[in-house]
Amino acid sequence: MAEPLAPRPLTTRDRLGRYCNRLVTQLSTPGAGRVAICSPIVGVVAGLGATAFFLLLNLFMDHVLGDLLHFHLPPTGEGTPHAITYPSPWWLTILIPTLGGLVSGLIVFSLAPEAEGHGTDALIRSFHRGAGLIRGRIPLIKGITSIVTIGTGGSAGQEGPIAQIGAGFGSVLARFFRLSPSERRILILTGAAGGVGAIFRAPLGGALFGVEVLYSTTAIESAALLPCLSASIIAYSTFALFITPRPIFLVPDFTFKGLLDLPAFALLALACACVGWLYVRIFYGMRDYVFKPIPIPRSLKPALGGLMLGLMALVFPELMTGGYGWVQWGAIGIPPQLNPDGVEHFTGPQMGMLTLFMLAILKIVATGLTISSGGSGGVFGPSVFIGGMLGGAVGQFLKLVFPSSSIDPAAFALVGMGGFFAGVAKAPLTSIVMVCEMTGSYSLLVPLMLVCGLNLGLSRNWTLYEEQVPSPLESPAHQGDFVVDVLERLQVSQVPIRTERLQVVLQETPFSEVINTVAQSTEMLFPVVDRESRLVGIFSLRDVRLALLGSEVGMLVIASDLMTSPAVTVTPRDDLHTALQRLTELNVDQIPVVAENDPTRLIGLLDRREVVGAYSRSIKELKQKNEADNPSHASQETKNVS
Repeated sequence: MAEPLAPRPLTTRDRLGRYCNRLVTQLSTPGAGRVAICSPIVGVVAGLGATAFFLLLNLFMDHVLGDLLHFHLPPTGEGTPHAITYPSPWWLTILIPTLGGLVSGLIVFSLAPEAEGHGTDALIRSFHRGAGLIRGRIPLIKGITSIVTIGTGGSAGQEGPIAQIGAGFGSVLARFFRLSPSERRILILTGAAGGVGAIFRAPLGGALFGVEVLYSTTAIESAALLPCLSASIIAYSTFALFITPRPIFLVPDFTFKGLLDLPAFALLALACACVGWLYVRIFYGMRDYVFKPIPIPRSLKPALGGLMLGLMALVFPELMTGGYGWVQWGAIGIPPQLNPDGVEHFTGPQMGMLTLFMLAILKIVATGLTISSGGSGGVFGPSVFIGGMLGGAVGQFLKLVFPSSSIDPAAFALVGMGGFFAGVAKAPLTSIVMVCEMTGSYSLLVPLMLVCGLNLGLSRNWTLYEEQVPSPLESPAHQGDFVVDVLERLQVSQVPIRTERLQVVLQETPFSEVINTVAQSTEMLFPVVDRESRLVGIFSLRDVRLALLGSEVGMLVIASDLMTSPAVTVTPRDDLHTALQRLTELNVDQIPVVAENDPTRLIGLLDRREVVGAYSRSIKELKQKNEADNPSHASQETKNVS
């Protein structure tokens, strides 16, 4: 007898094939960690997308703003020392933003109208109301149009486009692997988190952005936290392969003096809240009352916005693009490594109090002209500019009023960047962490926490993201979750149970009497009892109809032949979700309620209408409580969560 052949040793190709088969099996099995597998993949693509966006944007800006317009902005922490030059000639200062708006508008409104605006609202809308679906062309169009808008001087940031780029790939990948809507929603958040974490060199801030930006309160999308962390880590690391990550802002060694510093920072929070209210009102007011009524094609409105921005830039060129360099140079100061004059110490802010405050207010108008007209770009960059300039102005004002104090205006500029965005975006954790990561400094963490928290409390009545909802309760994405959650909180004993005039039938009752009883009754469900009134089963009208099909043996049928035994019941301590499940299982509108310690002692009948009524009342109470906690949303249209 021939000896069996020895098994062939596994090659690398064999092992790779096995791994691929396992991966495909995992991805095709619901609940088998598919999001955990896909999140790093999304992170890689988000990191590559952020790299391409960053390089192309800088290349475009160098050629258009630098070579054509002779406009060289102050360098950020990632730049190299160079002299600042202002745009010239004047007619190009007007023409270039106008052409940028025209090109962006034509592309967007011809190919993907949903790519207009700042992008983050589109991401939030897709999560709450769009089942995580984003068309595959959106990331490419959003990226191109945002590069054109920002690269020609438009007052916009990078967070909106890069969030949509990452989220778009997450949606495409989820559709490719046929993931469920809930998994697809999480993947679009991981894509946004990865893109933001990479482009701002803030991996933890990017992850928090993905879970926090959906809601206008302190609620977060906790189920997406770990996938967002995974994607953000991978995206940031991918970005670092091509571009050495350095802090965007360079700051001096700040020192927090303790309790005596907090009142001054509390005043900064108040200023951030006031200017934040103005920001939101002007931003959406320009969209609704300026650009929307203008009787020209939508594709031309971004060009009009660019024209008006160009006119402003003739006097205030600092309003063009995101303006991080101006925050560094004007509000924080020039570090030695960025000083073209070779100064070996950190110089103070280069702009005065009134200039800083004026630029903060005018940046609001410039951002409205760029984005509210239909241009493409984010609002995080302008928010950082506004907050930094406002913080610097407040710091200089307090230093002027209290000259003997230890107030450092540059510290107020740093804290203002995070505090302002926390209020308008309702993202305090994101703001705290991202500012620390973007500056590479945690020395002002305590005042940053104070200003973000206070401004969030003062700014509850407005938000820069219209598609945010107050909490998961108001999100259609969680509609089914909360039906279960609300019903599980209520017990059968908390709703009316009919205990009188119960139509019970003895188990020995002949079929003819059963038919007479059913014909004279309005009930749909009939409990069957023995002579000691103990519940032994139940039957419904459907059971009687089925028995009538065999009417030739009707004389031999009794009630016990019709019933289902043991009876499907609930007890007063069962929750309403369990009751609803059993009503669905029986396919009836009533179910017997029995004593908890004696399943044969009938207490009464629970009607499905009582379950639905209890759910509706509970939802109404939750809405009223939420509206009391969030008055700004009380006037919005009622959300259909039932």
